[in-house]
Amino acid sequence: MMKIEIVHEKLISVIIIVISVLLMGGIVYFTAFRPDPYADSEEMGEMPDLVGYNFEEAKTFYADKFEIRESGKENSDTFAEGAIIAQDIAAGTEYIIGSSVVGVTVSLGAKEGETTVTAAAETAAETTSAVTEKILKDKGEPIDDPYAGFEDYIPVNEVDLVTIGFSIDAFGSGTDSDIYNELYNILRSKGVDASYLYYDPQSGVSMEYNADERFSAGSIIKAVYARSILDGTVDLDAKYPMTEDMLNSPYELINGQPVGTEFTVRELIEAAVMQSDNTAYKMLYNYIGYDKFNAYAASLGLPQRMTDENYWFRLTARETAIYFKDIYNFISQHKNGELMEQCMTNAQYREMFASALPDKTVAEKYGYLPQEDYYTLGDSAIISGEDDYILVMYWRNTGENVDTEAFGEVAALTDKLHEFLKGNAAE
Repeated sequence: MMKIEIVHEKLISVIIIVISVLLMGGIVYFTAFRPDPYADSEEMGEMPDLVGYNFEEAKTFYADKFEIRESGKENSDTFAEGAIIAQDIAAGTEYIIGSSVVGVTVSLGAKEGETTVTAAAETAAETTSAVTEKILKDKGEPIDDPYAGFEDYIPVNEVDLVTIGFSIDAFGSGTDSDIYNELYNILRSKGVDASYLYYDPQSGVSMEYNADERFSAGSIIKAVYARSILDGTVDLDAKYPMTEDMLNSPYELINGQPVGTEFTVRELIEAAVMQSDNTAYKMLYNYIGYDKFNAYAASLGLPQRMTDENYWFRLTARETAIYFKDIYNFISQHKNGELMEQCMTNAQYREMFASALPDKTVAEKYGYLPQEDYYTLGDSAIISGEDDYILVMYWRNTGENVDTEAFGEVAALTDKLHEFLKGNAAE
């Protein structure tokens, strides 16, 4: 009996050893030889908005991410020759890094025989010349015609600081030239990675640098969207709940309030513009919709259109200034203008234009967008003192720390030049 038990115990031991060897062998095999399920996984990226970029420049810039191929050419009154005017993979859509191909339509410029950018520039020059005569004669009285020369594209070297409606040397050499040169040197130091536009709505004169380069506008669009829904047809006291799907991220609660909290349209506008709250902006465009914004942009002759996939935009300084020119008029003429002005003058982040102009009222909206290798910073403002002007600036930069110093320097120089031109025009 004892002998049988010993044999059984040995047999069990052998079986255990065999099973252990097989298990260990299986583990070694699957570790060493089994195909890695992630070996062929595809790294995904989010397609950028290519519209407005020069085709050749975009091909080079994104060469390590995806291939850009020309799929067609079309005439365009909006975009200069060589610019991308459409793409077949929508901005914000996921793509496979390293293997995706995006087809784009490239602008041929305006059709022959139709209004060209050159003709538009000549019209702008004629109009602003008349405006300049009026400001010198009337000493600062607002112009009757809301048209402004800067609203038309002017074909110039993108890295020139161009004046429209006045000559920088019109009042003699000296202070104005020094300010102009210092301002130009700051902007020129960034080349096409800077953009700038100054506009005086009283005189109609303006000054611009690289004003048709497209930049990520970031949160600047929140002020523009707010203006579009403050047209008087939206109930500002209507309430909407902050639900889980309305959060821009799980941590972005409006004013720290819990999910389920209801906010009025007025409160959402205040949070979106004053605090640059992303969830408030998301709630607005989801609950109020896109139609008002799209109709508003179209009424200004601007191409931006909101969709479910596109509610952030790349803007030029010129387009941004056109929006803010309208906001300027809206503030003084519309019953909701006071709310718009309060939101913009009480914006919490004041480290850019406002920081350099403590004696002025600055109604502004900034925008910031970090990307893989660089970030884009922008500020757009209505600046008021004894008289008013509009100032727009975009700045692409690299580095971990966001540099706002150039915005303060440019704002201070622009303000000096504005005061100098006003003083000489009134003499």
